[in-house]
Amino acid sequence: MVALLIAVAGALIAGRAGNEPLTPEAGSIEAIAEELATGQAEEKTELTADLAAAAEEAQGHLAQVLQELAPAVQLDGSAGPDPAGVEEVDGWKRNVKLASEALGEVQDGTSEQTVAREAFIGAAHLLDSAASGYGDYLAASPDEQTALAATVAERRDASVRLWQAGAAQLDTLTLDSDRGHVHLFLAPSGDPDDVPAEFREPEGHE
Repeated sequence: MVALLIAVAGALIAGRAGNEPLTPEAGSIEAIAEELATGQAEEKTELTADLAAAAEEAQGHLAQVLQELAPAVQLDGSAGPDPAGVEEVDGWKRNVKLASEALGEVQDGTSEQTVAREAFIGAAHLLDSAASGYGDYLAASPDEQTALAATVAERRDASVRLWQAGAAQLDTLTLDSDRGHVHLFLAPSGDPDDVPAEFREPEGHE
């Protein structure tokens, strides 16, 4: 029955696109289908707004971790000039947990919304793994630390790549919801100025 209503709603929309005025009679299957389609569109828009808000909160937490991790493990995977300590690692893991919790509160939606949310959550998990890897680095011998630093950098980079995929999907969703661009991208350094050019909003574009 639901599939039939959706099909009818599609026909109504197609009719309007062809400049054919359609005013379904109240209580008819066409009217019910139109109400269903409108309700689904409103729900999708609301869930997209919730996802965007959660992603913005999570981005702040993850960016802080990336900013603090950068001096400890350089972008080329080598040990940095400013090593972090156990307390810093604990702080990173707390921030990642807060990011995951914010994203986990967003309800299930369309497949596109789910893909974006799961990409964000996966990115948080990868960054948590990077933080744990740095904890291993601190406890390792000097001979082991070189390889462990490279592993931390690989996990960090994989986290950022996965986050970018979710952010691109979210940007598409917000555009479809007539909310304009929502650019919540990250850079491995945590510095917004280091976000790749292809993920930046063109100057003067709203």
